[in-house]
Amino acid sequence: MNPDLRELIVQLRADLEADQPATLLWAQINQGAPADKISDDVPQPVRDLLEVADGVRAGDFELWGTVHLDYRRDMLGHMPEFTGVADEPAEWYYLGVLAREPVLLRRDTGAVWWCPQTSSDPFYVREEFEELMPNLEYFLAGYVFGPLYVEVAGDDEWWGFLDEHGLTTVDEDDEEPDE
Repeated sequence: MNPDLRELIVQLRADLEADQPATLLWAQINQGAPADKISDDVPQPVRDLLEVADGVRAGDFELWGTVHLDYRRDMLGHMPEFTGVADEPAEWYYLGVLAREPVLLRRDTGAVWWCPQTSSDPFYVREEFEELMPNLEYFLAGYVFGPLYVEVAGDDEWWGFLDEHGLTTVDEDDEEPDE
């Protein structure tokens, strides 16, 4: 994880903690997990995140910590058939949820996948599953801690918190490079 993103997460955690208990309903960034408490089968980008934040609740996002590892493994086998995840669960890592819908990381590419919210139907009825971002770092910087949050979750307390911290505008220098 790049040092700027790591520093941002630490700063946001400190600001949230300063305003507790009011912030606990919509946001919490846990302290990082010790490296020896993170399972060896956790992908390196997720390991980097867990060392900084062992679980994140950020508005409609919930990225699970180390205590949820067994649950995540089990859930991969129950993903809808249209995703193909249940056919190859070892290729995926269950990061967490966006408004109770799965957010996964593809182990071989590091890309973050989701079920886009194209209607009000539940994700298992919409039958859409696609790559959201090419890697965890872009996902965190853009959607969880950045200006793209409002596109997938709306204007809520977390969005207001991001706005207070100057994180709701797209910086031309930080945009995803063309690959």
